[in-house]
Amino acid sequence: MTRTATRPRRTPTPPAQPAEPAAPAEPAAPADPVATAEPAAPADRAAAYAAAEELARRLRALACLPGPSAAPTAWPCDTGLLDWLRRMTYPALYTWAAEENLSRRWIGGDIFGSRRLSRAPEFLAGTDLRRLAPHLVAPLLRRVSMTRPAPSAAELTPAALAADAGRVSTFRRDGAARLWGQPEHTPPLPDTTTIPHVVHGIWLGRPLPESNGFWTNYGAAADSYAGQVDFVLWTDIPRARFDAARATPPAPAGQPDPLAPVRALLTWANTHGIHLVSVAELFHANAPMTLHSPYALELNRGLPQGFAAASDHLRVEVVHRFGGLYADGDLHFLPDVALPPDERADSPEGQGAESPPGGGYRLFRGRWHGPPEADGPARLPELFDRVAASTHGFTLHALTDEIVLNDVILAPAGHPALALWLEGARYNYLRDPRDLYAADTPQPAGSDAPAGSGPPPPPDPTPPPPTSDPPAGSDPPVAGASEWRGEPASWTWAVTAVRTGRVHHWLLARLGIGAADLVKPAPAVRGHSELSWLPPVDGQPPVACPDPDPLPTLVACVDLLRWQHLSRSGDLCLTAVAPLVRGLPEPDTAWTALLLAFGHLSTDLGPVTSVTDRRRNQDQTLDNVILPPEAEALLDRTTTPATWFGSARFGDAGEAGPEATAGREYWFLSERTAPARLLPAAPQAAPGADEKLVNSGHRAHVFGI
Repeated sequence: MTRTATRPRRTPTPPAQPAEPAAPAEPAAPADPVATAEPAAPADRAAAYAAAEELARRLRALACLPGPSAAPTAWPCDTGLLDWLRRMTYPALYTWAAEENLSRRWIGGDIFGSRRLSRAPEFLAGTDLRRLAPHLVAPLLRRVSMTRPAPSAAELTPAALAADAGRVSTFRRDGAARLWGQPEHTPPLPDTTTIPHVVHGIWLGRPLPESNGFWTNYGAAADSYAGQVDFVLWTDIPRARFDAARATPPAPAGQPDPLAPVRALLTWANTHGIHLVSVAELFHANAPMTLHSPYALELNRGLPQGFAAASDHLRVEVVHRFGGLYADGDLHFLPDVALPPDERADSPEGQGAESPPGGGYRLFRGRWHGPPEADGPARLPELFDRVAASTHGFTLHALTDEIVLNDVILAPAGHPALALWLEGARYNYLRDPRDLYAADTPQPAGSDAPAGSGPPPPPDPTPPPPTSDPPAGSDPPVAGASEWRGEPASWTWAVTAVRTGRVHHWLLARLGIGAADLVKPAPAVRGHSELSWLPPVDGQPPVACPDPDPLPTLVACVDLLRWQHLSRSGDLCLTAVAPLVRGLPEPDTAWTALLLAFGHLSTDLGPVTSVTDRRRNQDQTLDNVILPPEAEALLDRTTTPATWFGSARFGDAGEAGPEATAGREYWFLSERTAPARLLPAAPQAAPGADEKLVNSGHRAHVFGI
């Protein structure tokens, strides 16, 4: 669970029933003055429609259908590793057909080139980041830190970096120990397991705010471990903004200063010796992420859940490439950290705990007191030493002998387990969200394959060719979460936790590694969660657009709508982009432009067969997407296609599971989907032709009903 920016929860999260159809409710009459405003005059509406047509034209002009190939630019060159990954996942892994299937048929291609990777910065010319010696990792990150001007290429040569070598933990392995507790066909670890003493943190979406626990926790830990462990914050803020913050004086008192948060972040990092590293600079076209397309797609969502999902990917990529320890920013590294009284918990069942029905896993706020803190090393350097010398050579946040979280990852660079994790995460993007939840139903104790039993047979069916979609109810290789019993209520609202946040459960089950087998990081790293990736209980607020031109936001919206269209069987998922559109200066114009353009921008995907336009928030209020009449006129809600998102059950045939509700709607994860068809835009369909739509109060965005 990553730390992202959102408003704090103001009321306890009530239990949710994501797979059960919610009772439909008609929106009540809006009470705010905007909702009751008089309809715009025909002349104003004509001007707004003309503006929407111009935006739609610009969107269409930017697109290139069906888009360039997004197949990975760096396929595994180790044939032994590739063979093992195929046995552990599916035989078609890293074949052209499977990669094109993922890129075009499930993620939607990259028709705007928005996920195109940039070239390596000049100062990294000649530096092979994928073959960096462990003792050179810390000095490299120090020199590329955006707390200082960009380095020269000469400063990053191996000889220059070796002069300032970082601390590492090293353990020599004999032949048997190199197999890290796995069968003989498994790719072995090197003769020496070496882990750099580097702690990686991630904050995406905006500068880290001072109000977040990350600010205090990382600052105090960096001070305490100065000279022993390097602390790094990975960010998507470009270097140019940090350079501008250094070069530009603060604005006079009383005047807006858009660079103030960046200056504050620079001051914080310099004060505590924390390195600010750009994701885009170290994961570039010559050294891309394995998960680049999913990472970029999630980041473009612009919401805390998207940043959380992107961080779920990035944390594995960072540790796999550089080695070290990833830790969420709200975890505690020092023994004397005092928690607020309302966030203390003496046990998972104590105050602040969220207990799912049936027991098992619990997502809780506060400390975990008891044996886990006594099991692990007390200081980070000793934790690095113990993990390097452990049987498996890596660890996760083994909170107890049953609970494992992904908010801690500690491993050497290139560990095969992390390579397998990345492939499991990639495959999750080949899956329908209904299938994700069907596969993640509670598992009986002991249902996982026993350790040492060898890889299971290849899954059936294997990924389909690019011209066909996987059949509904297929059993993909990424199965349900290992030992997951019950669903914390906070997670049922979103697919993020299942698609990106639980891959480590599958990983451990595939490897036959139990939580009790892992080195526990406490008390050197102790559990705590602010749950800051969850939306407010009363709904996600609009995402303010900093760009006066709405086109970049609309490009992101089209990319998201194309992805949802493919993964949700032709659904036009308006709720996925509603916070982005509502943050634009003219949301009605943006909605109309999106629907005017989307018919053209989805010709390679197939027809729209449904619309998702209503979401039930955690406080059980409804958040409705109310389209302006010009956009509403482009939807035919009277049709019922033979196949739409709500027409097919998920799960295997014969299993209990939600089906299409009798009638005209389907509820999934607290969102309502109804059958619909997207009509072609009529060139001369001037607004004002349908006064019935004009009087519908289309300018209202209804909340809290």
